[in-house]
Parts: sequence; structure tokens; C-alpha cells
Amino acid sequence: MDIFNLGKSYFITHPGHVRKNNEDSYYVSDKRGLWIVCDGMGGHQEGNYASHLVTDIFEKMHMSGTFDEKIEAIISQIYNIHLILKKKAQMIGADAIVGTTIVLLFIDGEKGVSIHAGDSRCYLLRDERLSLVTLDHARELKTIDGNRKVLTNALSAPNEISLEVKKFRVQKRDIFLLCSDGLYDNVTSTCIQESLSCLSLQLGLDILIASVLSKEADDNLTAIIIEI
Repeated sequence: MDIFNLGKSYFITHPGHVRKNNEDSYYVSDKRGLWIVCDGMGGHQEGNYASHLVTDIFEKMHMSGTFDEKIEAIISQIYNIHLILKKKAQMIGADAIVGTTIVLLFIDGEKGVSIHAGDSRCYLLRDERLSLVTLDHARELKTIDGNRKVLTNALSAPNEISLEVKKFRVQKRDIFLLCSDGLYDNVTSTCIQESLSCLSLQLGLDILIASVLSKEADDNLTAIIIEI
């Protein structure tokens, strides 16, 4: 039987050049095989609260049982957080938004799962081919100021949350990237693939972030690279 060892993960978050505050949050645990990126919504105070609530709760959460039982516990926890954020928004006011995207990667031996709501992404580099594990829960709206991206799904969004869950088999030398839209909106897929193909993934992450920061970087950006 193949033994799967999780290599070191590499991560960074940055407010970008335009926004003073960073509403992104992330959680990294190579030991638990759990990684999360969240992009908060609702302004600094509310968005920061929402994204960090997710990562703070999962940092303290205990998981046990089979792989599927752990997935059920993760999903249940996400729905609990969704309800907490909805109640928080109701206390602030009728039109208040206290929400966040979530993209979560959990690996247990040779089994893996991605769980997400929103437009934060999970990429996979396997056998030198880059693929997108997640599909964005967002659509473009035309306004007098140009096109604007609107989320169709997120924690504490106006509609009820609908989590997208994808299970898969992990292979040796798989490389995953979790990131917020502040990163992938400012780089090409070629740049992402080249960065994940570096012999040193720390160098790859540095190159990826430098590429974003060499541009306008008008949003917060967060990235986690995980190698198997």
C-alpha cells in the first residue's frame, strides 16, 4: 500500500496595494491535513470577523472517525458558522452583510476532498497539468461603471448556502493551491502553473505573489501551496 506523506505547505496573505485592511483569513495544519482560505465580505470589521470566525473555529475543532464521518463533521460545522453569521448580520441591521467565501481542502491518507462556497479557488497540479478543482459561485453583472462580479453563494449570503463537495483520490507529487480571487484575478493560469512547477515551492509562491504585487493589486490576496 502506498504511504502518503504531506510535505510542508507554504502560505502568505497580503492586503494588496489599494485596500488598507485585509479581510482574508487562512488556516494551515499539515499535521491534520486541513487547509482553508476565506475572503470576508461586508467591510473591514464585518468581513474580517466573518473570515476569521471560520478559521478560528476550525483551529479548535476536533475530528474523529472515518473519512466520510470527518467530512460530515466539517460540513455541519460550516453550516453552523453560516447560521452564526446570519444572526450577526440581523443584529446589525436589515441590509448588513457579514459573510465570507470558503475553500477548504482536507486530505486523509490517499483520500481528499475540497469543500467550497464562493469564488475562492482550489487548483491542482498533477503530472505537469494544471486543473481547477472548484468552480466559482459568481456571475458577471453589467453596470453603468462596467462589469461587476457578484457572488451567488457564500457563507451568510442573502440566499441559503449550498456547499460544493468534491471527493478525489490523492496521488504522489500532487500540488494544490488554495487562493482568494485577489490572487488569481491578477495572474494567468500559465503563471500559476509555472509557479507550482518550481523545484522550490517557496520560490514558486514568492514568484506568484511578486507577479500579483507588480500590478495594481486592488484586492486582498491569500495563497496556500500544499505538496504531497
